[in-house]
Amino acid sequence: MKRWQLLILILAMSVGNAFAEEADDDADEEEAVQKVCVNKRTINSFDAIDDEHVYIKASSNKHFLFTMQRRCSGLRHANGIGIKDTMSQVCSKGFGEIVYRDMGRMQSCRIDTIEPVASKDDAKGLVKDRKETKSDD
Repeated sequence: MKRWQLLILILAMSVGNAFAEEADDDADEEEAVQKVCVNKRTINSFDAIDDEHVYIKASSNKHFLFTMQRRCSGLRHANGIGIKDTMSQVCSKGFGEIVYRDMGRMQSCRIDTIEPVASKDDAKGLVKDRKETKSDD
């Protein structure tokens, strides 16, 4: 009888491990899709689209849309924009922040997502589409 119990326990553990490995694979795939990083030294220009989105042009003709975790008051009309992070690159879902000067005061806003885009116009179109989708809900 003890052999059957041991066999059932081993089978149950192997099934549990298979599900855990599948869940880990799904989590890794999801993270790989969402995590985008940009080397701070390659950034050539910033342009705030609104108080929640910043278009970034980097060297090698790469373009990105940064979306903040929340609305950042005054970002759209900022006099200067920069990036603050402890690493040489800034990544989506990381610790990076956009820092900007709003009416003489330094402000900062945490970066939520970074997405590659084809151009500045594409970044603006993406922001516009998302706003329209939100207003439809």
